[in-house]
Amino acid sequence: MRKRRNTSPPVPRPHDMRSNIKAGTALIRLNTHSIRNKALKNYKKAEQDLERLKNQLKRYHEEDLPGFRSWIHQSFGHLLTRQRELARAIDEKRNILFDIETLSSRYHLSKAMAYKKLLWRQSHPAEAEEEDRQWEEAMESKRQKNQRSAQEDIFPEEEEDDSDTDSPFANDDFSKIPNDAWEDFRDYFENMTGIRPPARDIQTPKEEGKTTRELYRNIVRRLHPDHHGQMTEAGKALWHEAQTAYRHKDTHALYNILARCEGGESGIGARSAVSLIQNLTRQLKHTLRTTKQEIRQVKHNPAWDFKTRTQDPRFSNGIRHQLEAEIADGEWNLQSVEELLKQLELEANRPARQTRRRNYARDPFEDLLF
Repeated sequence: MRKRRNTSPPVPRPHDMRSNIKAGTALIRLNTHSIRNKALKNYKKAEQDLERLKNQLKRYHEEDLPGFRSWIHQSFGHLLTRQRELARAIDEKRNILFDIETLSSRYHLSKAMAYKKLLWRQSHPAEAEEEDRQWEEAMESKRQKNQRSAQEDIFPEEEEDDSDTDSPFANDDFSKIPNDAWEDFRDYFENMTGIRPPARDIQTPKEEGKTTRELYRNIVRRLHPDHHGQMTEAGKALWHEAQTAYRHKDTHALYNILARCEGGESGIGARSAVSLIQNLTRQLKHTLRTTKQEIRQVKHNPAWDFKTRTQDPRFSNGIRHQLEAEIADGEWNLQSVEELLKQLELEANRPARQTRRRNYARDPFEDLLF
């Protein structure tokens, strides 16, 4: 039977395809107008939202907070005075309790005896100072003794060897300590043994600093008089802003300055690079999230928008009830601390018990045994 001839065109070989592609290579101009418009729209929206939130924070710090403080002092001055007095009295009593705890732990005394000793120290300041000095010397001597003992346990004495040996801190036990805890371990080890381990060469990521440095260099290249002739007043202002932003590592400000350099004083526009607009938009959105978080925190403060709140009588009553509740809690805390100190005073002034020896009946067999 006769075979049918294949009339399909021959399949090109790989080297023929490469030659055809190479021959047909050409540059295609892309229309980035729509992409740039979309990026500009997102940038403008983020910029407007950030400006609105910044104005709210500015109003809170410059108007609401000072006005609320003035209003609350005028309306509830007597309650605030009582609150401050209670806080001061509670701090004084708690400081006394702290001193009692310190003396009890230092000299192994009961709370009552520590309270008695505290009264003696208050009436004899010179003797108390000498006692503190002696105690510190004893603790220092004890610490040095513990350090010598720890050094002998960790680094036992060996025969001297002239050959170079590795540092004892390079073994596996010390290498298991993570880098973020190494500095705390150095302080602890020095306190215990008197030997401070060497610092580690920890390399931290420098991507953020690298980005800031590159932005600053781009701005300098665009503003330097050697490249663009005499610098204008607007260029001088941008130059000083760039130096301040670089000193404070403000990446967002550097992006903004770079956009103003490329688009003139009007900022970014139709001639700005799409990548620059997108980078600046990302920085704006990051700042926007941080500002929103700050606003959520300050909204819990009663000073937020207090001019509108004071028009409602329930707001004023709520502030009054809150202050009265805090004063009641302070009075209860003060009474508890005073009762505790009074109980310690009674125990300290209580006369010591005299143990009397009991007269037991004489055993008639004692003389026979002994």
